[in-house]
Amino acid sequence: WRVSEASREGIEALAVLDIDHEVPPIDDRRGGSLTARTVLKKFIEQKLNSYHIDRNHPERQGGSGLSPWLHYGHISSFEIVHEVLESQKWNPMKITPPHNGRRAGWWGMSEGAEAFLDQVITWRELGFVYCYEHPDHTSFDTLPEWAKKTLEEHANDDRPHVYTFEQLERAETHDPLWNAAQMQLRKDGIIHNYLRMLWGKKVLEWCPDPETACEWLIRLNDRWALDGRDPNSYTGIFWIFGRFDRGWFERAVFGKIRYMTSASTQRKFKTEDYIRKYADS
Repeated sequence: WRVSEASREGIEALAVLDIDHEVPPIDDRRGGSLTARTVLKKFIEQKLNSYHIDRNHPERQGGSGLSPWLHYGHISSFEIVHEVLESQKWNPMKITPPHNGRRAGWWGMSEGAEAFLDQVITWRELGFVYCYEHPDHTSFDTLPEWAKKTLEEHANDDRPHVYTFEQLERAETHDPLWNAAQMQLRKDGIIHNYLRMLWGKKVLEWCPDPETACEWLIRLNDRWALDGRDPNSYTGIFWIFGRFDRGWFERAVFGKIRYMTSASTQRKFKTEDYIRKYADS
């Protein structure tokens, strides 16, 4: 955890370590199990039941925000699931057949709670199992064959914008929304859930080739994200390139990989305050 500036002892201790000292501390959040439980309690009380509605809106802060504490082992997914079940007064008798693995309407809880459990159980555990079973999980070659094939077929397509790694890391692109997401990563150690997907898709679009895009996304994520070097974050990165996804309509650069744009994101969600907040970071 990047230690808070308020803790001088922590900074002095870190100064002697062989780590990347160009990555500054996160000064508005503390690590530890007590803080993690406080964050969880606030999420359950204030955000859980509207999670399915608010989580994709950058200006509503509808996510749990628990990924850093999960990554460092300050709280477990078992504890989180237990507290959610308790808050919903859940018991197995509430399960609604058929037992077909659907993501909603099975648990017998609020829509928000069911949507959250789909993330913390299904998607999180999927990432951990995949990384355990595939030691080379950060390799581009581990993508599904259909994804590798379509990306290779479009690797030489013209790209309207191509940036260097340094330009991307400094958030020096033509896209204000993408720049804001990158600056949130640098400043806060996280990117808003929905914008993290857009962030990755644009790197795929703006890099010289797909393999370079994959390498650069891992570098950016592992250097700046509080949950970097984590199976869950690698799930997010490789989803950009088609892992755990399906083929879509074919287009330039992306081939049959799912496509996202900043313009469509800004039509769906309010982003003005988000962009303004991180523009001067």
